[in-house]
Amino acid sequence: MDASVIFRQMCMIFLLIAVGYVACRRGIADGRAGKVISALVVNICNPALMLTSVLENGGGIGNEKLLQAAVAGVGIYVCLLLIGKALPVFLGKNPLERDQYALMVLFGNIGFIGIPVISAVLGTEVLIYVIICNIIFNILIYTYGRRLVCRHSGESAAKTGGIVNPGTVTGVACVVIFLLKPSLPEVLVKSVDYVGSATTFLSMSVIGISLANMPLGKIFKETRLYAYILARQILIPIAMGWALKGLIHDTEMVAAFVLLIAMPAANMPLMMCEESGVDGALLSKGIVLSTLFSLVTIPLVAYGVA
Repeated sequence: MDASVIFRQMCMIFLLIAVGYVACRRGIADGRAGKVISALVVNICNPALMLTSVLENGGGIGNEKLLQAAVAGVGIYVCLLLIGKALPVFLGKNPLERDQYALMVLFGNIGFIGIPVISAVLGTEVLIYVIICNIIFNILIYTYGRRLVCRHSGESAAKTGGIVNPGTVTGVACVVIFLLKPSLPEVLVKSVDYVGSATTFLSMSVIGISLANMPLGKIFKETRLYAYILARQILIPIAMGWALKGLIHDTEMVAAFVLLIAMPAANMPLMMCEESGVDGALLSKGIVLSTLFSLVTIPLVAYGVA
């Protein structure tokens, strides 16, 4: 594990958050802009990033290893879903907070941060494991995750997309593309790549806009978030990493999954809250703190599982 690579990547993430923060403070962007940008990320940019990942890195492993990775990925998310039902009981003060802790437990930032970090540390040939987890992530975030958000907005999950939505449709398309490996026009592939490339900047700028509307001191005074980080970013990844080592003999696959489990909180739940008009203050704090602490926690997890 190259700690310097992770440190540089996280520094870049914080600079992008700072852009949104400064833009809001200077009056260039406001809460309404954050809501519009969130809708673009959720419905267009993030699906495009997912398609780009499979188009560029979809042919590196055989079907047997793909099946093993898919089973492992499903097992990981089942475990995180169950933990996400239990842990928030001790952390959240009310139903909204408990649901947002559940979202942070289940959804790590495997796309916006995981893809560049893992490609830098382990190489692009293992990105297929990120793609598999991304497909599971998107199916869950656009169904279960959206349901958790919508019950605090007065909307129904069906009204905002239900199971047929950009994330799940893109997940199916990714599987088809991986299996069939069609030859697509370069202009189409490039166009999708350009749209997907905007995801990281736009999503991080929304976090900055959200932070600009709250006192920064409150981020570090949310003491329960430190308990969440200890459990979610250190104890759980190490425990699941050791379990994976006992079940999977492919060291690169295990390393990729351990890194993915150790990622900080994802920003997609916050995008959905912004889009639906739900107060995402706790998510904003959790994303910033968990990303900040990931500078230390990711290498610590890698050392603990090695």
